[in-house]
This record gives sequence, C-alpha cells and structure tokens, in this order.
Amino acid sequence: MTPGRAGFAFELLTPSEGEGQTDAERMYGGPLRFAQQPHPRVVANFVATIDGVVSLGLHDGTDSSTVSGHDAADRYLMGMLRAAAGAVMIGAGTLRASVGHQWTPGAVAPGQAAELAAYRAGLGLPESPAPLVVVTGSGQLPSHVALTDPQTEPVVATTPQGLPRVRAAFPRLRTVVAGSGRPINGEDLLAELAAELGPGLVLTEGGPSLVGALLRAGSLHELFLTVAPWLAGRDPSHPRLALVNEFVAGPHGLKRAELVSARRAGDHLFLRYGLSG
Repeated sequence: MTPGRAGFAFELLTPSEGEGQTDAERMYGGPLRFAQQPHPRVVANFVATIDGVVSLGLHDGTDSSTVSGHDAADRYLMGMLRAAAGAVMIGAGTLRASVGHQWTPGAVAPGQAAELAAYRAGLGLPESPAPLVVVTGSGQLPSHVALTDPQTEPVVATTPQGLPRVRAAFPRLRTVVAGSGRPINGEDLLAELAAELGPGLVLTEGGPSLVGALLRAGSLHELFLTVAPWLAGRDPSHPRLALVNEFVAGPHGLKRAELVSARRAGDHLFLRYGLSG
C-alpha cells in the first residue's frame, strides 16, 4: 500500500471490521473500540522480534523502540491504545528501563497528538491522559520523570511490605495495596485498581513478569503483538526476555488465543488476539 500522511499505511489482512469513526481509526483501517464492562478489561501491547525477543536489555530508554526498529506504525498503534485506555499499567522494571519516557499518546506519536486526542474524545473518555499505574512488589522505584514531573497522574500499586518504601520516597503519590504479599496477585491487583480508578480498559505495556501475573490470574483479555522483521537471538550471556515471564503452562494447559485481526505496515505485522481465562 502507498504510505499515508504519517509515512506509513496499515493494510488489513483479515476480513473487514467496518468503517472507523475517527481519523485515527481510519488510519488504522477500521474501528478500534472496546466494550464497556463492569470490571476492568486488560489488554497487553508488545513488540517482539520474529524469534520472540521483547527486550535487548538496554537501559537508556531505547529498548522497545530498538526492538521495533523505531517503526512509526508501531508507535501510532501504541498511541491509539494509550488513548483508548482508562489506565496504563507497567511494572517497575519497565519504568527503570524507559529513561525519560512519559506514558501518554503524544509521547510516542507527537505528530499525531491532536488526532489521538480526538480519538480519545470520540470514545467518551476524559481529555486528560489515562493515569499511569506502576506495579512494584518491593516498593523500590527509581526517581523517574514519570513520577517526579508527570504528564499524567501516577498511581503506585504495591504490597503491604512495599508500601512504606513508596511512601518514604514519594509521599505525594497516590498508592493502592494489592494483595497480602509478593508476588502481587493479578486478580487482587485489578480488583484494587477498579475500586480506586473505576472499571475500564487497562493497557499493560509490560514487562513480561507483569504479563505472567495477569496470565496466572486469568485476567489478560487481549494481546496486541507487533512482530518486527528482525532476528535477535539468545545465548547464556544474553538470555533476553520473551513476552511472558514467571508463568509456565503445562503441555495440556497451553493458553489458547484467537486471532481477531491482522495488519501489516511494510514488513511489520500487527496481530490482535483475544484470550480466554
């Protein structure tokens, strides 16, 4: 397809989903809407290489963008999902690795910030970006700009053991306590977030351990997976994380995913899967 005004174009590879109602959805090639439910609906968004690597272990804020090849279409979809979210949730490890980042739609697609804001308004969501929920069992958090000079409200979800550390380091931050110990239970986490923030779409951008916690609880409902056209490899010196950590399914208990849609932009694939508990 001919690249669009943003320098890329999504090509839908699965049957048409209908017409988009906003400029952002028309760029995406169809509607991107999520049913309202009385409890949080959790979607994960990741980019991985062909061989399943989601992190190269970089700690300078470029890890995810390097895996994606700084792909504009991937960043645009990330911006759409952030715009659709009632909360964006990440683990403390993702926060540490993302130096200087803000978890807003405009941070990943600044040239389309107005378009993404109009998409968010079209979903009936508040003008302000979704709160950023940082999950930490230990309560040990870096002095990150997303916490100290945030562009969206930060909320820290932690354990009873981690709460004193969070309050000592960041006394003004909003906190929720999820469960009674480590590791954090995904079901308890979502229940506390629903009580604190209300039901809505929760977007998680990782890391893999947080995805594992959600899978253990049967609380991950959808996966948006960008497959970048690279092979990264692994060896004992470079173990390199895959999509899921701290969760293992047995041979008769593999998690089934249903392909909802597939798109391409250049050599990148954009897959949307539905997951059952």
